[in-house]
Amino acid sequence: MAFAGFRFAEKVIKAAKGETGIVEPTYVYLPGVPGGEEISKATGVDFFSTPVELGPNGVQKAINILDGVSQDEKTLLEAAVKGLKGNIEKGVEFVKGTEAKL
Repeated sequence: MAFAGFRFAEKVIKAAKGETGIVEPTYVYLPGVPGGEEISKATGVDFFSTPVELGPNGVQKAINILDGVSQDEKTLLEAAVKGLKGNIEKGVEFVKGTEAKL
């Protein structure tokens, strides 16, 4: 986990300095980035892990990896999203509780 965090931070810094073509997988708020709405509609969640293109201002676009998935993959995705929805709800509620304390 530490190495993954280091690697991602390194890519963010490179993108912030103007390097282009940097694509990294990350867990992202889909409505907040170009291309995210399509993924959000396909999965039914606002947060999802997908490759994103990084740029000087952060995420430039989300890359939809769901195009062309097989029926078996769709079935697995549906099962994963069921669990993910509960985790997202818990996370959102946690943040709401934290904001009240600030």
